[in-house]
Amino acid sequence: MSRLLFFIAFGISVLPTAASAEVRLLDTPAAEQSSSYALNAGPDGTIVLSWVERLGEGGHALRFAELKGKRWGPATTIATGKNWFVNWIDHPAVVPLPGDRLAAHWLVHDEDRQGDYGYGIRLAFSEDRGETWREVFQATGDGVDGYAGFVAYAPAADGFEMAYLATVGDDDAESTAAGHGEVEPRMPLRSARFDAAGALVDDRQVDADVCSCCTTAMAPSSDGLFVAFRDRREGEFRDISFARLRDERWSGSKLVHRDGWHIRGCPTNGPALASGEAGPAVAWFTAAGGESKVLVAFWNTSERRFGAPIRIDDGSPRGWAGVATLDDGSAAVSWVERSETGHFELRVRRVSRDGEAGTAHTVAPAPAGRSAVGVPKLVHGNDRLIFAWRDGGVHTAVLPAAALD
Repeated sequence: MSRLLFFIAFGISVLPTAASAEVRLLDTPAAEQSSSYALNAGPDGTIVLSWVERLGEGGHALRFAELKGKRWGPATTIATGKNWFVNWIDHPAVVPLPGDRLAAHWLVHDEDRQGDYGYGIRLAFSEDRGETWREVFQATGDGVDGYAGFVAYAPAADGFEMAYLATVGDDDAESTAAGHGEVEPRMPLRSARFDAAGALVDDRQVDADVCSCCTTAMAPSSDGLFVAFRDRREGEFRDISFARLRDERWSGSKLVHRDGWHIRGCPTNGPALASGEAGPAVAWFTAAGGESKVLVAFWNTSERRFGAPIRIDDGSPRGWAGVATLDDGSAAVSWVERSETGHFELRVRRVSRDGEAGTAHTVAPAPAGRSAVGVPKLVHGNDRLIFAWRDGGVHTAVLPAAALD
């Protein structure tokens, strides 16, 4: 029996941890107090960091930088505005696509609505590595407080796919207290397809009602394009579901695992998804039964389903999982954990497909408030793990994948 399975079988959740001397902090070009960050890897291994900065004259700017060897390249500004929606959970992003193409989105308050939310997506496309941009798509939600956001991307065919949430007004639908303290709307998950020139090809519904303010995740694989999200099922159960795009059709939503987390509101703690040659891996947080856990599950290609979840936290997780698949078929999973001293840390651990788990490595201290740390990110490229998080401003670090036992 593996060490991890032993702990699970006997209800012991504390696993070995270690401060990793091999973690190297990167000189990040983001300004102090920068926020709303994202970290994405392209099909050719290009890694892009994006973030939002507050401008001195008011308003905000979306900027990005590309990882060049061991350091970040110069910051490039994509767009600026004074009516943006900027918060801790729904982040803009810049995504590298094949060739010199990039996609980027940010969130803008809709001018004809006065609600605290009332924002929508602005998607821009570049064919010259970010030198010039043109807006190609907008999305918004119904109602005064309706919104569209929580975007995830993946390359698909000759273009790319974008998953997003957009509220739908429904006076007859039962509503609950949402994670942001308002009445929770009905929130469909949608998917928009764009061609190689950035033109919209299709925009369709994937799921009619999902958790209203949890992040989404996408990843391509040999078994199709996967999207993972926190679902909202009858009885207010908020477990992680997935859908799969094959032959230009989305499957129905299926649970990754029936955790049974009953919560009348959005926990703002979405899943992470990555895929390698062995197939996708999904990591997520749950507090089903009153016990907080971070779990990971691997796709079983022959059975066309995700396998049994493997617990990877150290007993006191806050969640916000990240995942990156490694060359040997295992996965690196990151999360925020409360340490024995009461402080919070961003940690990472390698987990094999058969449940073997290595030592948890501390990447960096993490601030206690969720709005202070944001949603930590993890990607894998060139035998390295790259992390992004917020602590006063956006920070990044790199860890050799071989450092994870």
